[in-house]
Amino acid sequence: MKRPVGKKDAPQGVSISGTKSERPNSGGSIIRTIWVWLNIVIWTILTGIPAMLCMLLIPFLGLSGAQRCTWRCSVVFFRLVLWSSACPYSVMGLENLDPNGNYFFAGNHESLWDVPLIFAILPFWLISVAKKSLRMVPIFGWAVAAGGTVWIDRKNSERARQSMDAAEKSLRSRPRSVLVFPEGTRTPDGELQEFKKGVLILAIQSGIPVVPMCVCGTYQVVVKGSKRIHPRPLRLMIGKPIETKDMTYDDRDTLSQQVYEQIAKMKAEWKASSLESDNKHVESFFHCFVPTAPADSKFWGRLPPP
Repeated sequence: MKRPVGKKDAPQGVSISGTKSERPNSGGSIIRTIWVWLNIVIWTILTGIPAMLCMLLIPFLGLSGAQRCTWRCSVVFFRLVLWSSACPYSVMGLENLDPNGNYFFAGNHESLWDVPLIFAILPFWLISVAKKSLRMVPIFGWAVAAGGTVWIDRKNSERARQSMDAAEKSLRSRPRSVLVFPEGTRTPDGELQEFKKGVLILAIQSGIPVVPMCVCGTYQVVVKGSKRIHPRPLRLMIGKPIETKDMTYDDRDTLSQQVYEQIAKMKAEWKASSLESDNKHVESFFHCFVPTAPADSKFWGRLPPP
């Protein structure tokens, strides 16, 4: 496998992470931080319980229909997280996607705010690949499990392999989109970390195209190891799908390199431009409950002006 794109490959003066090299200062608003975490607790209960109750609809809607309802509850929750933290957001690249398709969305992992941003924007039924320990978080973990999350046991490689095998069978029988973070964990410094290939191998085995995504700005909202909230505009940049239907296990390094390079390129482009400041419209509270717009819709300022 070629060496992954690293810091030296970025244009001069540009961090490959797409963020400022320094960490956010520690002076994030205490009032804002308390407000955000209070909302997270309240809305975890108010959306998490209905998400779990959606499983009672399986006899009427089938498993896929019930899990779609759970996904819709999660979208509302994550939009409310962005609303409470005063983070406006926008997206580039939705035109690269088929609204009726299924994809492996592979993104960089900068902070706890990555998942809210992605779920709030993408008009696709999503399930996630997540660490097994999240399953034990009261209400939140149970609701996420009800949605069909693929759990990975980082401490037991055999169990992790079994989870991947089960996920492959499930995706072949009931195709849907999957959110993965090939880095495996949040970046400690804002830089793009080395990829782990396991989740991308699952994409090859499932024959589902992989879409590289670049999450921009979330690192400075809340850095790893901190709870302070720093509101700022966020951006999701979506690359072009990479077909996997003709790939084999031997192509895993090539696929990983292609995804890495697309994400690194988008990060460098974002940092080199003023894209981060083109949308300062925080989505209203009531809009958080409205179904996600189609991929080609210019929706409440989420898409940049032409």
